[in-house]
Amino acid sequence: MNDNHGNRTSLYDRYSIPISESRGRHSTSWSRTHDRHNLGGSRRPYPGTSSSSAYYVDGDFHLNNDENHSRGSQRNRRLLYVAVISLFAGVYHVLPRAMSQSDGDASVVLNGKDASRGTAMKSGFGVRNNHDGSDSRVAIGGAQLLQSIKRQPSSGKPLDIDPASELETGVTKKKKWNPCANKKYELERHDYDPRHGDICRVKGGFMGLYECPEGCHETGGAPPYCAKDGKGVGGGSGPCRARDPDAPPEYRCDDGNVCVMAVGSPKEQFKGEGNYYDDSCDNKCGDGRSGETESWNAIGRKCNSDWDCSLAGICNSDGVCECDPWADGVDCSYLKFQPVDRSRLGYIHEKHTSWGGSIIQSSDGSYHMYVSEILCKVDPDIRVRCGLSSWQTHSRVVKAKSYDIDGPYRRLDSDVLLHPEHHNPTIHKSPKTGKWHLFTISGPSGPIERMASNDEGKTWSIPMTVSPRQNPGPVFLPDGSAYLFYRADGLDLPSPTCSDEGISVQYCPSESEPCKEPNDIPVFGHTGEDPSVFIDHRGNYHMLFNALPYKCVPKHQQGGHAWSKDGVNWSTPRVGAFDTTIKFTDGTRVKCERRERPQMVLGKDAKPLAMVSAVTGCPKALGDVKGYEDGGAQHYRGGDDSFTLVQKMSI
Repeated sequence: MNDNHGNRTSLYDRYSIPISESRGRHSTSWSRTHDRHNLGGSRRPYPGTSSSSAYYVDGDFHLNNDENHSRGSQRNRRLLYVAVISLFAGVYHVLPRAMSQSDGDASVVLNGKDASRGTAMKSGFGVRNNHDGSDSRVAIGGAQLLQSIKRQPSSGKPLDIDPASELETGVTKKKKWNPCANKKYELERHDYDPRHGDICRVKGGFMGLYECPEGCHETGGAPPYCAKDGKGVGGGSGPCRARDPDAPPEYRCDDGNVCVMAVGSPKEQFKGEGNYYDDSCDNKCGDGRSGETESWNAIGRKCNSDWDCSLAGICNSDGVCECDPWADGVDCSYLKFQPVDRSRLGYIHEKHTSWGGSIIQSSDGSYHMYVSEILCKVDPDIRVRCGLSSWQTHSRVVKAKSYDIDGPYRRLDSDVLLHPEHHNPTIHKSPKTGKWHLFTISGPSGPIERMASNDEGKTWSIPMTVSPRQNPGPVFLPDGSAYLFYRADGLDLPSPTCSDEGISVQYCPSESEPCKEPNDIPVFGHTGEDPSVFIDHRGNYHMLFNALPYKCVPKHQQGGHAWSKDGVNWSTPRVGAFDTTIKFTDGTRVKCERRERPQMVLGKDAKPLAMVSAVTGCPKALGDVKGYEDGGAQHYRGGDDSFTLVQKMSI
């Protein structure tokens, strides 16, 4: 790894941590996947029952919650009866001991022992005589907190019960904020998901069993499912966002001057503390494009080497970065696109959603896209464009073709190359043999397979497993070997971070054998997935990737860019190198929720021509503009619908 001045440093030197603490801990279970969507299931009656008794939720059968509630009420009454008996039994054992002590003597029992005298007691409860004459009792050795029983010093008669009082100090405790009135439910936040708002999901995570938080109403199964109150039941006034008014700061500035959420669940992934209360970070993260936080620019306002220009430009004699046409910003770390022609959006099929692809040019000048196409889980021959919900089981690889690099791409029914489950296609040409090599994953979390064609995709070899990992990002070396970058899970990344997903690399010695065993050591200290690596016309390496995976939000600035001189030692990545806003040639623009799976298309001179990416969460208005039907925009349904965008780079 090199620092900003081109000096070689290790990842562990940069983050001041020993190697043993930074080694990746790959999970033995490959079940955790890279596309996580909680679609808040739609309900329909189970055949032979009323709509109020049972229903399907995303193909699964569930009893109605009202019936479960009535059964649960009977069970709760029985539990309450047992609890009352237990409470009086505890009072019988403890109160004589407590009343025998003087008003000024305080005693606490820990795990059945009297802390003030060291004598053992049969009861598991602790007793303290407060100076105000009250007895506070707590089951210190267990998980339950018993109520405080106040007594008058003179008569010893019990007064009213105050369950909110602090047992040890007598200080009044503030009631815990809980937007889910039913204790069997817990808050599930969807901060940046336009499909539905925050919901109260039944504990255990059963799909479809949910209520709306206080102050919100259900929209009858239509997005956003739970909406802010204001237009009545069935209406909608924007997604429900439940916020604790007393919550501490939840946001921080990430690398690349991007504001992200700093806290969340699971805690082993979210490392760090929040400094700001919303996703503006009070505009304190700085402007990365102007170089406000680049050390070389802040100190001397001059670059010292091409490394300071992200290897995407030249540092001239005046100390100014002259960026390549495809790069932007004072340090050339940002991507620079041309506006998108609405009639050339890339690949939007009339029946099936897609999630990213890879493009290669054939000898006749045409462009071939190998793309992840997702079938509807139920009735795929009838239902159309069902979004990403079934990508883990119904994703296949198809080939589409265009004579323009940005499309529109079309495919024939016979162009299905790999049937479900195959995902993450990336196509590359060997500099040694000229063969086309297609890498995919054959399951939702791997393994990585590879097959080759010596006739430009007309026929293919049998797929060969080359790695147990997922999200392949290969780059060929002149001798036919390759570096295979991939996503590794369970990494102990340096704090702060919002995910334990990182990018590692393994070596593939030839075109005909598996890669060496993965070591899961991250190539840089930032979280990431979806690596795509290319070598530019100067021989420098560039990696594009998703820098804000999984629960890292908001994702509007999730595009990552890192650079290297040798493919081994990498820069600290630029987060926000590209965003989710799409600008069009007619002067309009749309802001989508996510933009992932970046893959660069190079010209014959190894200069970037266009970037392919998977896009979702765009406004429905994307397909409402008349006169652009040839581009397929009219098929886009909005919300969680997705498509594969091809956007030209500036040239």
